This record gives sequence, C-alpha cells and structure tokens, in this order.
Amino acid sequence: MILLVLAICFSFSLFAEDEKVAIELSESKRLSPDELQEKREGWYATGLPVFSQDPVRGQGYGARGYLYQNGNRKSPYFEFQPYMYRFGGQAYKTTNGAAYYELTFDSPFLFDTAYRLKGSINYSVNKNSQYFGIGTSTLHDLTYRDKNQPTGALISGSPFGDREDALSYRRPSDPGSPFPYQSNREYNTYEFRSTTGTFSIDKTFAKAFRWIVAPEFSQNIIRTFDYPNGRVTNNQDYFTPAKDPNTGWASSTPNGKSKLTQDYQKGLINGFHGGNVNYLHLGLAYDTRDFEPDPDSGMLLEVNYSNVSRKSGSDFEFQKFFAQGKFFYMPFPKLFEELVIASRAAVQYAKGEVPFSEYRYMWSIDGAINGLGGLQTLRGYRQERFIGPMIGFGNVEIRWRFGTFKFWDQLVTLSLVPFYDFGRVWDGYHDIGTQGYKFSYGSGLRIIWNQATVILIDYGKSREDSQLFIDVGHIF
Repeated sequence: MILLVLAICFSFSLFAEDEKVAIELSESKRLSPDELQEKREGWYATGLPVFSQDPVRGQGYGARGYLYQNGNRKSPYFEFQPYMYRFGGQAYKTTNGAAYYELTFDSPFLFDTAYRLKGSINYSVNKNSQYFGIGTSTLHDLTYRDKNQPTGALISGSPFGDREDALSYRRPSDPGSPFPYQSNREYNTYEFRSTTGTFSIDKTFAKAFRWIVAPEFSQNIIRTFDYPNGRVTNNQDYFTPAKDPNTGWASSTPNGKSKLTQDYQKGLINGFHGGNVNYLHLGLAYDTRDFEPDPDSGMLLEVNYSNVSRKSGSDFEFQKFFAQGKFFYMPFPKLFEELVIASRAAVQYAKGEVPFSEYRYMWSIDGAINGLGGLQTLRGYRQERFIGPMIGFGNVEIRWRFGTFKFWDQLVTLSLVPFYDFGRVWDGYHDIGTQGYKFSYGSGLRIIWNQATVILIDYGKSREDSQLFIDVGHIF
C-alpha cells in the first residue's frame, strides 16, 4: 500500500485551508428523503463469501468485504455522499485457473474537502484469457472444421459451445512437431498475470463538475500454452485432453499453435510477452447522480485521455481517448418510485504502439472496463470477444426494486433488471458507422445490501452464446 500512502500525502499538499469546508453541490445529487432516512451513521461493515460464476474464468470462491464510515447526519456531505470512507479487500480463485487479490480505499470528500481520493493495489492471474484477433475481422461469425479435421466440413455461425467441442478433437500435427497429433483446445486461450497499483485524485467544482488525475502502474506477464515445436517436454501446461475423431475417447494431447502466437509471428500484434505499462489518466466529468452505488436519477458524462510513455518506465508508447455517458431516469417518480431506467453509451480510440492486451482495457472515472464481451459490456458474448483500435458499446437496463426488508438489522432491497446490450469494434475512427453491431439481452437480479453494496446475478444471451454471471456491483 506504499502507493496509497504516497497518494494520501500528495493529497494533503493540494488542500488549501479555505477548502476544508462544505462546498455547494448540485441539488440533483442529494439523496431522496426515503434513502436518507435509511442511511446508517458511523462505522459499519459488509462482508460476504464470493461465489462468482463466469463462463471464461469458471466458478470462483473467496471473500470480499468493505468497512464503511458514513459520518453522522451533521456531516457537511451526509446527504450527498454514499459514504465518507470505504476500505475494501477481496481474494478469490476460480476453477479455471484465475485468481484475484485486491486492497482498495475510497473517500468521496476527503477530510470534508472538495477532493476525492481513491487507491488500489491488486494482483491477478487468468490462465483462460481469451484472444480472437483485433479489429473488424473479429466481427465475422466464428468458423471451425467438423471435428477439427483439416478435411472436415467448414462450419460458420453455430453456437460457441459447438465450436469449443469441435476444437477439443485432436488433429494431425503441424510441421516440426515431435508428435503425430495436436489439439486446438487452447487455440483462443492465453495466460495473463498482472500486478497493478493505481490511485486517483479528483476535485468537484461548479456544483457537479469533476477533474481527475490518475497515475497507474502495472507489470504484465503473458504466455501461451503452445507445445514448443522441435523439442520434447513433460510440462503438463502444454497438454490438454483431446478426443479421437473416430472413437471419441479422450487422451492427453500436445497443444497446437494458438491464435495469439499466429498473429505474433505474422507481426500483427504488440506485447506478446507482456511488459510494463504505466498510465497517466486525465479526465473531466459532469456528475449529477444522486447515489453513486445505486442511482435513481442524474447522469455522468466523462471524457478522458490516457498516455503511456517510455519516459515513465513503460515498454510501449501509445495514447487512448475515452468518452461515455451514463443516464438514470425515473419515468413515474410519484406513482412508481421504485422503477429506474438506466442506460450507458461509451466509445474508446487507441493509437500508437498498443499491446494487444491493452486494447481491451478502458479506463473510466468509475473504474476499469475490460473488453467488449462478458459481464461489463456485452453479456451474451464471451469475455474480450471483440477488441480493436476503436470500440463502441451501450447498455440499457430497467431496474425495478420489488422488495425491501430488514434482516438482522441489515437493510436488503431486491431489484429485477432486464437488460439489452450492443456494441462493435472498428479498425479506426474513419470506419465508424451504424451497421454491424452485435447485440445481447437477458435479465438479472440485484441484492442491495445497506444501500451501498450491490450483489449482481445476470443471465445474458446472444446468437453465439448464453452466460450466467455472479458478481458485486452494477455494471454501470
């Protein structure tokens, strides 16, 4: 947490004495009377075991907890902020070789000033990261050969599971392999390890505007599971069970060349081995949301610029531009105050020596968004199914809180959330148009604990796949 301590020390130097008083905020950010009545005072904690579900990472097990300090009703920002301070920690592993460990801190109005401080340090590993290529070529239907045989019928447009099954058959080996057969089961898979530290400082001004500065430091390690042609090894990471196309019996088989390796050897990608990626994020936002963890009304409009340079110790040079809008609206506030329509639209453009793994990373004032596909964007498509220099996507949710009750002095609210997602990628901003978007839809349940902790259960479906997710927090 050295980075977090430095961030706190740096924040002290920014505070002028005359700023350590309440500032004028937009009335749209004030909590409703009902929410204000239920808001707790002082310290409290929320913690729960994590039982996550993700089609790529598998089933996850661990724990996540938060320690909150809400202050009291005389605090200058009590009616506007979700909490004064929040300390968080989580640790979990999954059945498909993913693990995540994180410590976080957040103070929306640090020491009763106009400044907000957020910090985190985390370590993550995902042995089942997905790569399908870069740019508009990934928008084509997935194709495969019947039973993975070179002479098999070429099939296109089938469900994702059918393709996975076909790739699990063994086939004749590539030239140079010491084995007669190989498997394509890991064709779209690679391992990604990352250690990341980040903090951000932003200031509220003119009632609802915020500027933000956020340094971020990461060290990434990437490897594939291709069997090394030309030599023999007993490392089981290079073998997977593969079925015989005639009998259907499975046996341990060396992996063939992955899509990632193929594109690297063709010179199509950067960052094949990982490396250091150090960002400086700068942003400007207009934020009128009434309650950030679970808004009823208001909007967030933001634009930000991210720079990565070798001068900061990075192994690459590139830039990113990101913009998004989040909108929350109660269509019938007097008759049906528990119904909220939530929507989001976002776009990112990246240029320069961008590592393939960084195309998927979109930085927002609210937190990172990873890839087009998966829980945070297109919930019916696989995680990071689409990445490219230009990414655009949107989401629409109807959030209906249909039940609220107290349990052991804890406030619990249940919310039903049907949703619709859309998005696509382009090779550059000159290609942007209104055609070729991918769509997914589904429904979910939110369990809202003491107003600020949201447990998510979503089921999404697309023409390629259907997926179930369990996580913490709204996706936007």
